[in-house]
Amino acid sequence: MLGLHILLAVGLAAFVGVLSPLGVLAAFVVIHIGLRLASDLLGLRRYVCRLEHGTRFAFWFAAEIFKASIDVARIVLGRSVRPQPAVIKLRLARRDDRVATLLGCLLTLTPGTLALDYAPESGLLYIHAIDARDADAVESGVREIERRLLAWIDGGEPPAPKATDGGQA
Repeated sequence: MLGLHILLAVGLAAFVGVLSPLGVLAAFVVIHIGLRLASDLLGLRRYVCRLEHGTRFAFWFAAEIFKASIDVARIVLGRSVRPQPAVIKLRLARRDDRVATLLGCLLTLTPGTLALDYAPESGLLYIHAIDARDADAVESGVREIERRLLAWIDGGEPPAPKATDGGQA
């Protein structure tokens, strides 16, 4: 669906005669506004919400990586800074191997953190933090990444409850 969105934007930019990166971006925004306004009518509400959450997540995560890079540089270059590395275990909000893998990759991309292991049976993710003097701050940072990632995956809506089999085999 995103490919169609991009194709429409390129087509609109070519039609208008502004086939530059800025022109395609402007056309993309125009197409997005049109889809947003007609999302309920066309049945594209979930797609549009996921696109918006994904875009917000990408910009927010890029800013988080920049801030974490500054923190790691402060630790490495600061003479008086004494980091306290630690391994922190964190129970994920959703026991899903795919979500744990995505979260682990995002944490590993963030300077100063590394996803070490995930135990699917317990839902625990083990994270190494370069400076864990305030373990609650590390945990809240990981929880924020997880919350935003799940909002993107779910399209801003809470996931549907899983059906149970009522104890039948």
